[in-house]
Amino acid sequence: MKDSDSGLKRDLQVAWRFLSLTNSISKIYIPLVAISAIFKAVAPFVNIVMPKFILNELMGPQRVERFVVLVGIVVVGNGIFNLINRFFDTRLDIANVALNNGFELHLGEHIMNMDFEKLEDPQVLDQKEKALYPINTQGAIWGMMTSITKLFQISISIAGLVAIVSTLNAFLLAIILAIVIVNSFIFKRSQAAVFKFHQKLTPLNRKFQYYYSLTSDFSMAKDVRIYNMVPYIFSKIYDFTQKNFEGFSKMFGVIGKYEGLSNINLQIQMILVYAYMVWQVFKNAITVGDFTMYISAATSFSTNVSAFLTQFIEFRQMCKYLDLYVQFESIPSKAKTGTRGIEDIKDITIEFKNVWFKYPRSNDYALKDVSIKIRNGEKLSIVGQNGAGKTTFIKLLCRLYEPERGEILLNGINIQEFDYDEYMKLLSVVFQDYKLFSFTIKEILCFDKPVDEKALVEALKKAGIYDKIQSLEKGVDTSLYKNFDKDGVELSGGEMQKLAIARALYKNSPIVILDEPTAALDPYAEFEIYSKFNELVKDKTAIYISHRLSSCRFCDKIAVFDNGRLVEYGTHAELEKAGGKYSEMWKAQAQYYV
Repeated sequence: MKDSDSGLKRDLQVAWRFLSLTNSISKIYIPLVAISAIFKAVAPFVNIVMPKFILNELMGPQRVERFVVLVGIVVVGNGIFNLINRFFDTRLDIANVALNNGFELHLGEHIMNMDFEKLEDPQVLDQKEKALYPINTQGAIWGMMTSITKLFQISISIAGLVAIVSTLNAFLLAIILAIVIVNSFIFKRSQAAVFKFHQKLTPLNRKFQYYYSLTSDFSMAKDVRIYNMVPYIFSKIYDFTQKNFEGFSKMFGVIGKYEGLSNINLQIQMILVYAYMVWQVFKNAITVGDFTMYISAATSFSTNVSAFLTQFIEFRQMCKYLDLYVQFESIPSKAKTGTRGIEDIKDITIEFKNVWFKYPRSNDYALKDVSIKIRNGEKLSIVGQNGAGKTTFIKLLCRLYEPERGEILLNGINIQEFDYDEYMKLLSVVFQDYKLFSFTIKEILCFDKPVDEKALVEALKKAGIYDKIQSLEKGVDTSLYKNFDKDGVELSGGEMQKLAIARALYKNSPIVILDEPTAALDPYAEFEIYSKFNELVKDKTAIYISHRLSSCRFCDKIAVFDNGRLVEYGTHAELEKAGGKYSEMWKAQAQYYV
């Protein structure tokens, strides 16, 4: 009993969370639903009560004037209620669109604001899929809102029907309630089977979504064709659909069995109700008009009580689904806990002190006891083999992850103490796997900030992409990609990388981080970037990652990473003479620099 009570308490907490969210999105939605439910609950009583008086008039005095008045009340009453309900339905349809958009924005905002490390954690990804699947696929939010609305509406109807049926025989109510409760228990078992099935389906569904996305991802088209991957991809999809089909077959078999039992109980109920009513007419305890009203009321009572219990079970079922989202929503964001501002920061010194870090679910450390100080205006080149920890170093500096041990300091203060959005103002970053959005080129660089035309042109020129942009018919107002604009452009890989560099330069942050910035550039474009390197970063603090060691000659210091450790640190001349890891790498690449 305690488990049931705690379960109901949790369901009510989930419902309250979504009702609060609904009210924050639309202040009129809940009042609109409540008023609409009242009118819909009252409307059926016109057709339950009035036929009694009409039949009694036909079987009795047969007064034409009274008959016309009674029929008129039915017609006009139904007409008025239909108009009122139609009005509220229209208003709710409009409100539902706004509410739906509000929920989608809320979900999107929450996911975009999650700690980056959570988005690479398989367990969190599964939790996210479990949270969003019932919302996107099963309409869990609308299911819960509909259930709450109907529970309110049905409660009003039941109160009126009890008042009618109880005037005949309270025992009849008990019989109807008993059968309804049995059917509700059956429905609950059915819903539990559905919930259990969908929980098993969710991990499979995440895999299916990935395989299915491959069939429409144009960026995969060349690889799919070159390696003839179509049969393999479709075999994965076919395996999923087979498992899906088998699961749904079992689930619908269980549902069919429960629905069959429920229908048998309903037929038994109707036989008992009609038999009792006919007996009452035969012994002249009630009139034919009363018979019609009581039959209609008893049937409606049974239907409404059954609907109430069904909706209550449905409500709790939807709350169980949505509880997965509430749990997902409650995952804390560690990255955004700081409160310090950056207004008084001028000269910047970054220091890693004994930093250790390993990725979630990994047993191996990606960084091991790294200590390094980067002074204001210093140009630091980070080199090392793949997997040495170079990009991990940058991710920690960007607060995408948090050190497991040790700390990262900005002017002697742990970077976690700074307000996250304020801290981000310090960084302009071009990642190796950078992303550009389907916006105009101007929007890609400026987003929603006021446009500084001079700075925009300067950033494009420094990145070596200005002439290309100027050659386009719409210039910086040209859309990238054709997702939303048929006149959008598809730039080459090198041009895209230059645009990413221009975006970082336009931000004009005091710290510039370039992770393999010339990876997609041809030798001429690469030379152009290198020759302008000091002009690009000027007096800013710059951190530069590259496999091509020729870039190191432009930097003040070089940090050599190997297997997660900082193994060498110094100038190009110092490390070349030292005969260590850097010297070994330099000699291996020296033939390309002659």
